[in-house]
Amino acid sequence: MTRANRRTATRRRMVSPGHARALANYGPGWAIMWDDRHGQPVIVRPERGDDGSLLEICTYEEMFTLGGDCDPGEDASTCPACTPGAPPDFYMIATHMTDILGDYYHDRADIAAYMPLTLPYTRALTQHGYQRRMQGNRYYRNEVRQHDTFNQLYRSPDHHLVRLIIALTPAPAPLTIEWTYLGRTGPDDTYPVTDIPADTPPADVAELIATHVAIHPPPPPRRTT
Repeated sequence: MTRANRRTATRRRMVSPGHARALANYGPGWAIMWDDRHGQPVIVRPERGDDGSLLEICTYEEMFTLGGDCDPGEDASTCPACTPGAPPDFYMIATHMTDILGDYYHDRADIAAYMPLTLPYTRALTQHGYQRRMQGNRYYRNEVRQHDTFNQLYRSPDHHLVRLIIALTPAPAPLTIEWTYLGRTGPDDTYPVTDIPADTPPADVAELIATHVAIHPPPPPRRTT
């Protein structure tokens, strides 16, 4: 591909203010994703991206906090894109979405290849009310990480986060559950983890996660003053 063609392809991978406005009109429970087949964003249910065929950009629930200045726990949004009492700035929101698309598109091949690995766990966790949080990320082996892995974050009905870490190497590499919601309470200020056999049925993995979160409430937030 020539440099001019690359620039043209990059310009085509954009989210317009109209797309952002369309997601706002669809409301909760919808997401905007990039469809390579048609070279444009589409508005779909988040589960349409579970198999990696579409590249997730943003859910409706996150679209008004992309600037990083909003507190999603507050009723009133405070970032410049959604000043209280004023219409959302869909131009700014679309710019943030385009930036996200540009960042994630570099990992498009890995997401398409490895999201199917997480799909059985996603479906099993859905039965317990858990939702996939964005699409997964591939990490390469290093001095700390013994295997190449694909990591997927899930959110409980109470908004607690748990990460599944799937080794991209043959057994006996375990499946690791990272209890992200408990905070950095492990050795060397890491998140606590549990390793289980990689061939554990996804339904059993989901039940283990749901039970753990139900009986291990997260600690109170650390004081910063």
